[in-house]
Amino acid sequence: MTGKPCPDLRDRSAAPYWEAAARHELKLPRCDACGLVFFPPRDLCPNCWSDKLTWQTMSGTGAVWTFTEVHVPFYDDTWADDVPYVVAVVELDEGPRMLTNIVESDTDSLAIGDRVEVTFEDRSEGLTLPVFRVVNS
Repeated sequence: MTGKPCPDLRDRSAAPYWEAAARHELKLPRCDACGLVFFPPRDLCPNCWSDKLTWQTMSGTGAVWTFTEVHVPFYDDTWADDVPYVVAVVELDEGPRMLTNIVESDTDSLAIGDRVEVTFEDRSEGLTLPVFRVVNS
């Protein structure tokens, strides 16, 4: 494998997620039947299997649920310029947990439970990634 993986921006299940990210908005599907907001996007609610979904704008705030700091690039040298970086699971205030990166943070003081807010990373390949940064409480 060479190069960083890139999601299929045309995948109809996730297209609204990527379209919102390009506008620097965080939107996730909400099940109209049971009310669950979930990530990653998919065609059916993972709780009740309903296909009645509405895309909802998230607050973009949450807390670090878990994280790890990566120091060694993997597969090839694609990530060599990125290390060290933080991969985290952020629990949004609306409930779902997202696998993401923590940016602009002092990794020595990063802790589970830290409050975070979404920011957006525009990539050269036309992809915008929601990432998170620590905010002062």
